Amino acid sequence: MLDELRGFRRGRRLSEIAAQLGASERTIRRDLGDLRSAGFEIESVAIDGRAGARLVERTYSSIAVTRRERYTLLAIASLFDVLRGTPLWEDVSSLTRKLEQRMTPEERAEHATLGDRFAYVPDGGTKAYEGKEDVLDALLTGVLSRRVVRFAYRDAQGRARGGHLAPYTMLLYKHGLYVVGCRLREPAEGREIAPGTSVTMYAVERFTDAEALRKAPFVVPAGFRITEILNGAFGIHVRTDAAPHRVVVEFSAERAAFVRARVWHPTQTFEELADGRVRLTFTCASLIPVVSWVLEWGPHARAIEPPALVADVIGELEAARRGYG
Repeated sequence: MLDELRGFRRGRRLSEIAAQLGASERTIRRDLGDLRSAGFEIESVAIDGRAGARLVERTYSSIAVTRRERYTLLAIASLFDVLRGTPLWEDVSSLTRKLEQRMTPEERAEHATLGDRFAYVPDGGTKAYEGKEDVLDALLTGVLSRRVVRFAYRDAQGRARGGHLAPYTMLLYKHGLYVVGCRLREPAEGREIAPGTSVTMYAVERFTDAEALRKAPFVVPAGFRITEILNGAFGIHVRTDAAPHRVVVEFSAERAAFVRARVWHPTQTFEELADGRVRLTFTCASLIPVVSWVLEWGPHARAIEPPALVADVIGELEAARRGYG
């Protein structure tokens, strides 16, 4: 209840607090009375003609937010719309409402129009997280508080799995949430995870149950860096013990400028070729996402190395051609 009131300088409507906490307004009124009895100074206020409450805090942040910064925050918030229904989206929405509390009436009026001045259009569809609130809360608690999570999971083949997980990091990829962590045989193993222990990637929507264990902390191995196990623009396949692949792809002159203008992988290098073509070289852990990436370019990209990549691309092209008779 206090968390829902903190930071809202003008207060919040009781109906809004009730909806946020999944309780009735009658329960909210009773709990507010209990908090007042416990010594918290909470005023009853009217907000847009509706009953509300305001927590009287001794200090307020005096950080000035410029017009451009407000616009930037709104733009960032719009990126989280793909996570609607998750605690992350709810926290961003709460932060936006708290920001509005510190605006003048003129600033709030302008802020209401800024949504028409920035648009984020997700491609490839978004994932649905309805009904996963408890699961997401447990995973976020595990990541933020470094607590082992007991979980149940259904993989891409529909197989049920479960056990204990030390969730190191949560990441967003193609509008979906993933957790990178170390599978544990028992919670106590989380207290001393050896450097170099393999990690696994889990899609959040496939968790069927999760619980952050109160008395089961874990310690992330020294030297762990999430950026070192990912593959840049080529998916989220975590690295294995296998040697990385040296990839070479040539691009047509028509697409050369576009290719050079982006960072596709931290290890990338470019080589200018005759007639305006460009050769891109990089190393990555898995060829699976690279095959799809090369195919997306159609006739403008040609895989050169390694032989396995060339064979996979040719195989996909031939299979697609057979589908047309």
